[in-house]
Amino acid sequence: MGDRGPRWWDLSPVALALRCAVRTAGTRVAAAAASVADDRLTRSAWRTEATALAAMWRFHRDAARAVRALAPDLRTDRLGVPWATGTTTEVWRALGVATARSHGFAMDLARRRTAGTLHELLGERVLDDDVRARRIGFAFYAERIVAALPPHQRAVLDAYAEGVNAFRARATPWEYAVLGAAPANWSAVDSVLVAQDMFHQLTDPAGGELRDRLDELAPGAGDLVDRSLGTTTALDGTERCDRAAAALLRRVLTAARAEQADGTPLRTEPAAGSNSWVVGTELANDIHLALGVPNTLVAAGATIEGTGVRGFLRPGLPVFLAGTTRDLSWGLTRLCGRTGERLTPGAPGTATVVDRDEVLTAGTGTARVRVRLAEAGPVLSDGSVLRWLALEPGGIELGLGDLVRCGTVSQACDAAAVSGAPPVNLLVTDRHGGSAWTVAGRLVRRGSGDGVVPPEGVPKVVGQRVLVTANCDPAVGMPDGRSVAENAYPHHRARRIAESLRAGRPAPVVQSDVDAAFYRPWRTVFLPYLEPHPAVAAAVASWDGTADVHARGLHYLVLLHRIVRGKALAGLAPRTPTAELFGATSLAALDGELAEIVADADPATAPAGFRDWPHLLRWAVRAATLYLERQLGPGAPDTPWGAVNRLGLRHPLSPALPRLRWAIDHPDVPRAGCQQSVDAAAAGFGAAMRMVSDPVTGEFRVSWPGGQSGDPLATGYRALLPRWLAGGLVDLTPPEGSGR
Repeated sequence: MGDRGPRWWDLSPVALALRCAVRTAGTRVAAAAASVADDRLTRSAWRTEATALAAMWRFHRDAARAVRALAPDLRTDRLGVPWATGTTTEVWRALGVATARSHGFAMDLARRRTAGTLHELLGERVLDDDVRARRIGFAFYAERIVAALPPHQRAVLDAYAEGVNAFRARATPWEYAVLGAAPANWSAVDSVLVAQDMFHQLTDPAGGELRDRLDELAPGAGDLVDRSLGTTTALDGTERCDRAAAALLRRVLTAARAEQADGTPLRTEPAAGSNSWVVGTELANDIHLALGVPNTLVAAGATIEGTGVRGFLRPGLPVFLAGTTRDLSWGLTRLCGRTGERLTPGAPGTATVVDRDEVLTAGTGTARVRVRLAEAGPVLSDGSVLRWLALEPGGIELGLGDLVRCGTVSQACDAAAVSGAPPVNLLVTDRHGGSAWTVAGRLVRRGSGDGVVPPEGVPKVVGQRVLVTANCDPAVGMPDGRSVAENAYPHHRARRIAESLRAGRPAPVVQSDVDAAFYRPWRTVFLPYLEPHPAVAAAVASWDGTADVHARGLHYLVLLHRIVRGKALAGLAPRTPTAELFGATSLAALDGELAEIVADADPATAPAGFRDWPHLLRWAVRAATLYLERQLGPGAPDTPWGAVNRLGLRHPLSPALPRLRWAIDHPDVPRAGCQQSVDAAAAGFGAAMRMVSDPVTGEFRVSWPGGQSGDPLATGYRALLPRWLAGGLVDLTPPEGSGR
C-alpha cells in the first residue's frame, strides 16, 4: 500500500478500547462534579453510553466471527477493503456479508429514508421527510421494479440480500442497541430503495416546472433550462459561449419585476462537485456526495469468474459504480439529465392505483399523509401525474454491472446505453488505448408519455484524447437538438480542470485544487458596497482567490452570493403542485450571466421589493455583516476560511452520545475547498472517493474520507482521513489469499 502518512487517527482496537475506557471515566468524573451545580446529565444518558460501549464490544467480537463462518474466503485488508472471489452470486453474497459488517446501519437508514420509515428509528425530527417519501411512493414502485428485473439481475440481488441477512443473524450493528431496535431483513426491494435514494440525490424531475414558469414570463425563455445556452465548457475543455442566455435572463427578470411576483426564493442548489477526466488512457474520478460515518461509498475488490475488479460500491447496491478491470477503467459524474415529465389527467399511465390516507407517529409527533399513486407516478394535487424514471421498471436495474465484463470502450458504451440508473456522465478508457464519454442511465423523451431515448439516440464521444466532465453542460446535443443536460451547474470547475491538465499537473494535485475563481466576478460586484465596513472591505479585497484554509474574506463572498442570488431569482420560482414533492431547479448554470446583470445595475431587472440593484446590494451587505459578526464575534473579518469551513463528519447517533463523539465522529478539522472549487467541500460534503486509474499500466490509486468500517474498534475506522485531507492516494492492491 505504500506510505500511509500520519497515523494519529489509525488506532488499533486495543488502543481505542483503552482510550475509550480512560476518557469515558475521566469525562464521567468531571461530569459528576459539574452535575452538583448543573443537573443536565441524567442517569438515562449514562445508561445510553454504557449500552453503546457494550454494544460496540459485542459487535466487534461477533462481526469477526460471523465473517469467518459465513465467508471464509473473504479477505479484508488493513484499510477495511473487502476482497471476494467466486462466481457472480458467490461474490455478491460475500460482499453482502462485508457491507453488512461495514455499513449495516447506514444501509438501513438509506432504505428507510426512501421508504418513508426513517421516523421509526430517528423519531419526530424526520417526519416531514418520511411524509414526502410516502407521497412519492418509492416503496410501492420499488416492488414493481424488482418484479420486472431479468432473472440474472434478480439472482444477484437475492444473493446479496442473503449475505446481508446471514451476517445480521450473527452480529447486530451496535447502533441498534442504543436505539432499542432491531434491524429488519434485507431484500431485493431494499436494494432498489437504495438506488432510488441515489436517484433522488442526483436528479430532479421537476425541470419542466421551471421551464413552464420561464415561458410564462417571457415566451421562449424556457430554453434557459434545457438548451446549451451561456458560457460552458465542452468535453474537450474548450470554452463555448452563447450570449442568448444573458438576454433571455434579462427578459425574465424584467417580467418578474413587472408583475411584482412575490415568489418564494428558489431552493438552495444541492451541493454538486463530482469531477472526472481522461488524458490518454489515464482516468481520474472524484465523486462528491453528502459524507457520513462510515464513508458513503465503500471500496471493494473481487475476482468474478476469473475477472478481477477493483472499485467503489454504494452500500446496499451490488454494482461497481466506478472502478477498473484488466481491460477497462470507468468513472462517473452527475449529468442533470432529463428524468421526468408531467402527464395530464386521462393520459396513458394516469389511472390511480393507490388512494389512501396514512398516519405516521413518532414520539409526540403525528403526521397525516394522503397517498395517491398512478401507474406512472404520484398524483399531484391538480390531478396530473409526475412520471419519473426512478419509479418505473427499466429506470432502475443493474445494467452498469455489465461494465465488469466489457473489454473495450465500444462495449462499455453499448452497455451504458441500455442501463437503468440515475443519468450520469460516464468516462471509460481501455487497455487498447481507447477512450469515450457517454451517458449511462436512461433519459426521458419529451412528450412521449412513457418513452425514453432509444439506445441508438444516446450520445457518445469516442477517441478524444482529453475528456472533462464536472456537472456542467457538456455541450452535446440529443437527437431532438436539445442539450443532453437540463439546467446543469456552472462551468468553472471544468475550465479549471482543463487548464490544469494543459499545464501538466498530476491528477492528485488537480483533484485537490481549491482555486475559487467562481467568486471573482462577485467580489467586483460587492466591493463598492462594503465601504461602510472597512474591516470587511479590507478582508474581501485581500482575498487570494482560493478556498485555502487560510484565505480571508471568502466567507463574506459565499454568504453575499447566496443572499443576492436567492433574492434575484425569487420571482422565477414556479407556483405549481410539483413543488409539493420536489421543489424546482434553479438556473445554477447561469451564475456568470446573473453576475453581469447585477453589475450592470439596470433597475428594470432588480427583484420586486427593491428599488434597484444598489438597494438590494446594500441590504445584503448589512444582513451578511450582521449575521457573521453575530456568529463569529467582532473578529469576523479576520476569520480564515478554515475556521468556518469544517470537516463536519459525524456519526448519525453522535447527538445522542455527546461524551463518545470523540470516538465515533471524525475530528472536526478545518477543511480547504468550497462548493465551487475542484475540491468541492462543505461541512459534511465532499469527495466520497478519489480514484486515478489506467488499464494500460494497471494503476489504481484511491482515497476516501476517514474509514469505511462501521466498527469504532476496527483499525479501518479512520484509516485514510489524514491522507484524504492532504490530497494523497494509496495503491489499492489485493491482499495475499484474495484469489487475484
